[in-house]
Order: sequence, then structure tokens, then C-alpha cells
Amino acid sequence: MILTFIIPCYNAEKIVSKNFNRLNSFIKKNRIKAKIIYINDGSTDFTLKELLKIRNKNVFIINNKKNLGKSKSIINTIKKIKTKNVILIDCDLPYLLYLKKVINSLKKNDLVLVNRKMKNSKKIGKNNNFYQISRHIISNYLGYLMEKKLNLNVNGDSQAGLKGFKLKNYVKRTKFISKYYFFDIELIKTFRNKSAKIEMIPVKYRISNKSNIKFFSFKNLIYIFEFIKVLSK
Repeated sequence: MILTFIIPCYNAEKIVSKNFNRLNSFIKKNRIKAKIIYINDGSTDFTLKELLKIRNKNVFIINNKKNLGKSKSIINTIKKIKTKNVILIDCDLPYLLYLKKVINSLKKNDLVLVNRKMKNSKKIGKNNNFYQISRHIISNYLGYLMEKKLNLNVNGDSQAGLKGFKLKNYVKRTKFISKYYFFDIELIKTFRNKSAKIEMIPVKYRISNKSNIKFFSFKNLIYIFEFIKVLSK
């Protein structure tokens, strides 16, 4: 089983090298045949410089000179991949402890998701600041709308930062419209429409205090418009 890891990055200069070492150690320890594709999506810091330090025959760098958006970057990359098994993971590796489970599950399923809303999932800590409380409220509401409109059956959680999927021909042929943050929804919908084999894995998780998304920003209107567009697709 050969895997291709897709890892989008934006202003991640402080964590890229450290987390590459963690992922690389996991790959070697478990004797996994893999290629890693890092996408530098128009970072304004030294993310690209740090990525170039770790580039080798199995680590590839895609550098977007301008910020295309996380979803658009992933979609463009998928079109270039030749391997059948893909792992999509955030650059801070939030669910590295569950990566082996995801890979094993992918051997018999078409799509594997870690899911924070399952019965056996557990949140560590409390929502104790404005960002965390706001994120919790917004996430639950968007999850409710998503389930009601699209019937994805993912308990309202499409955005957890670890997924594995088989790059079926129908996935490559799908005309994804998301540019920023909703590729995950479209991907799940694509597999659901094909009655594919999907497994969800419960996780322990902690809500981050940081994000590249600013709540009070004009771009939020763009994100909302895109979310509505995806729901209406």
C-alpha cells in the first residue's frame, strides 16, 4: 500500500520542521511506503524556506506564490496524484496518534474520517476564551445546517484535520467548487453519493487557542457565501 500525504501549510514556519520529523518517524517506524506533498499556500513568513530544508526524493513542495485557499490548493494537488491512497492531514498533525488506525481502515474502506462528535470521542479541557466558545457555537450550527441539507451522516463534523481516502476516478472527475475551507464537505458528499464504504473513528481532541481565521473579517462573508454555495450544489 503506497500512500500520498497532502499537507497544506500557511504561515507555519515554527512547526513545519518539527512536525515533519514526527511524521517521518511514524512512517519509518511503521515501514510505510509514502510520498509527502507539502503545499505552501502563499505564506507571508518563512514557511517556504523551512519546507525547502526538508525536501528530498519522497518529500515534494508545491509553492503557491499567492494564497489560493486551502480547498483550492488541495483540489489542484489531487489532480496531479497517481497513487490510489491519500492521507489529508493538517500541518500541525493534530491527530497523529490516530494515523495508524486511519491507514489500516483505509485498506478496507473508501473514506476514513476522524470524528470529534462521535459518542466515544472526548474533548480535553474546556472552552475558556472567546475564540474557543465562538468556534464551538459556530461549528455546531454549521454542522447542523450541513447534516440537515446534505445528509452526510458525519454527526456534523466534516472538518477534523485527518482523513484518508481512495482516489477513485469519480473523485478526480468531481467538479469541486470550494476555494477556502469546505472541500471536506464536498469530498464526503461525493463518496456518500456513490454509496462508498466510509468509516468514522472517534478521537480525543483539544480545541486550539490559535487559528489563521479571524472572526471579525470581511473574508468571513466570503466564507459564508462559499458555504451556502456548497450546500446548494
